[in-house]
Amino acid sequence: MKRFFCIALCALLLTGCATTNAAPGSADSATQAPATDAPAPAVAVTGSSPITKDGTYTLTGVIDGQVLVTASNVTLILDNAAITCADGSAILGDDGDGQKSLQNLTVKLVGKSSVSGGAHGVQGKDNLTITGDGSLDVTAVKDGLHAGDTLNFEGGTVNVLSSYEGVEAAYVNLLGGSLTTHASDDGVNAACDRDGVVPSVVISGGEHYIYSGSDGIDSNGTLDISGGTTFVLINAPRDGQTFDADIPGSFLPHLTLSGQFSAGDTLAVAGFEVTLDTPVTAAALVLPGLADGESYGVKLNGSDYRDVTATVTVQPGFGGGFGGGNRGGARPDFDGELPDFGERAPGDFGGGTRPGRGAPPPAT
Repeated sequence: MKRFFCIALCALLLTGCATTNAAPGSADSATQAPATDAPAPAVAVTGSSPITKDGTYTLTGVIDGQVLVTASNVTLILDNAAITCADGSAILGDDGDGQKSLQNLTVKLVGKSSVSGGAHGVQGKDNLTITGDGSLDVTAVKDGLHAGDTLNFEGGTVNVLSSYEGVEAAYVNLLGGSLTTHASDDGVNAACDRDGVVPSVVISGGEHYIYSGSDGIDSNGTLDISGGTTFVLINAPRDGQTFDADIPGSFLPHLTLSGQFSAGDTLAVAGFEVTLDTPVTAAALVLPGLADGESYGVKLNGSDYRDVTATVTVQPGFGGGFGGGNRGGARPDFDGELPDFGERAPGDFGGGTRPGRGAPPPAT
């Protein structure tokens, strides 16, 4: 069902070079930017009209309703904008008229913005790029960031405060910036039901904190990590994996952990420190400078805890633990239900017991 562009009040500035000829009051009725550096005048939008013309638009202030983009090549500059759409994606890239043309939607972050969607937070029909040097808080019922084809995360700071899946696309490329996801299911998911498509997750730069209630990074195809800092933290006592890839590719040396930890606990290793936002049952850390086969000391809440060994090996479909996770048996989505391994002792790092911790609450 088509969703309506239901903006009650917003300001859109056309900062590109294209001249629009839409009727007054529509999203495309902003005037062409003058030859000088002076900004184009703001245009108040009160109708239910999508952005149908290619160009660059600035959204600022409170926007109560969905920002719908049907043009093929559009850049939305979020400049201290707060967008809320209770019954759909806050920002939606769509073809509008059933057109098959490829859509490239870029969201450039300036200042501090937020989106809240009753479906996805930011949704691109085909290709979605996140860039800029501002920040964006995302609250979504479905995915925080979603693209039908390729999602490139190049810059800016995005915090997915709540979602079903934090990031999802056929091809997910984390190239820079800072991404934090809080997801009840997968933190980052590469999936596609089109024939002949092999989904992929590529991480080559940036700093990323992936909190999830199921798999941290799940690729139904390939997974390659060649740069950046990535910390995956899952709260999935039964069957979640830190890395769940059908085809693990090139991997930097990384450390992995299984145990039972509470929100507020601090983990530190190899000069990296993080205070947990949520309870955690498994984690994995990809950090520049780790050496394959070298042992590193883990501190828990400031005290020496365990020595762990960096590895470049990731088994297809399975995560691991600092000291080894208990992940034997069949993979659920290939061979039925994962066998019941029973309760794991608190703080199981392949041996040893962490006192004073019970089982974490169920994954949300």
